[in-house]
Order: sequence, then structure tokens, then C-alpha cells
Amino acid sequence: MSIIPTEPAPNQPPIPPDPEFPPVKEPEPDRLPDEVPEPNPDENDELRKFSDLLFERLAQRR
Repeated sequence: MSIIPTEPAPNQPPIPPDPEFPPVKEPEPDRLPDEVPEPNPDENDELRKFSDLLFERLAQRR
């Protein structure tokens, strides 16, 4: 059976505190929060998704 010490050893130095880290600086946003991003005009020209086409076919069967 081993003995568990309840007091620190006298010849052992105390554990140093954690170093102070500088605060994390968040980058500035590219636009102001009240600005609304402009939609991409190419988004409307994209092909329809497969799931949309599948849903449409299932709806036609009913």
C-alpha cells in the first residue's frame, strides 16, 4: 500500500502560474452589420437541384 502525501514536499518549488496570454483580437467584418449582401445574379441561372425535380415527379404521380 502506497502512502499519499497530503502536504507538498518542502524541497520542491511551487508550480508557477500560467502565463498571461494577450486577448484574442477578432478581425473586422468586411461590411457593416446593417448592410445587406447583394444577391449573386448567377444564382437564378443555376440548374434546378435533383431533389426539386424528384419532388416534382412524385407530385405528378399523385
